[in-house]
Amino acid sequence: MECTGITRQLLQNLVTMRLIEPAQVTETGRYLYDQQTVTAVKAYLHWRDLGYPQAEIRRMFQHRFKRSTDDPAPSEEADR
Repeated sequence: MECTGITRQLLQNLVTMRLIEPAQVTETGRYLYDQQTVTAVKAYLHWRDLGYPQAEIRRMFQHRFKRSTDDPAPSEEADR
């Protein structure tokens, strides 16, 4: 995550803690992240630097950055 300046280990920890998830995984197994994930990582770093405990950061992530995979697909009529 060159955009955020975090280490590979911290990135892996955030994925393991399920605070972030890749937007896409390539055929070769590389994880690709979108702008929403970059924003979430920056928020994590900000909250961590402010001294928030890990449990509180996790709670904030559940409310702010939870990906909605259960939402129905937008209807074709909405595109018209």
